[in-house]
Amino acid sequence: MPTPPSLHFRMTPIKVDPEPVTHSGIPVSTSGCRDLPYTWYYDQHLNAETDTPVTLSARENFFDGRFVNTNNEGIRLVVHVPVVLHTRWCSAYAKPHYVQTRFKGQDDKGDQVEISGPLVRLLTP
Repeated sequence: MPTPPSLHFRMTPIKVDPEPVTHSGIPVSTSGCRDLPYTWYYDQHLNAETDTPVTLSARENFFDGRFVNTNNEGIRLVVHVPVVLHTRWCSAYAKPHYVQTRFKGQDDKGDQVEISGPLVRLLTP
């Protein structure tokens, strides 16, 4: 289940650009999206807040309140080095949607880090 947007003292709040997200119509080049006409693209900005680096090992994705998948990619965050994730979604339905990403990992001291990004509005085409 998605959770309310949250904070963690090792990270700045996750920022989304743009928000809300307008419909793109540019095809998403993945097998699951190949035949779906409604597409959206946006960036998620991640930043470390402290001198202790963070490694995010899981990115859980939610679409309209439902779990979709987990990406296990190992995102490394160090202070003053922003990371931008280029995010994309697709749908068969021309209606508004909302999405969210939850990140899980640990800092270099071995403490668990979990942060839920904002609910992102995908606008109607």
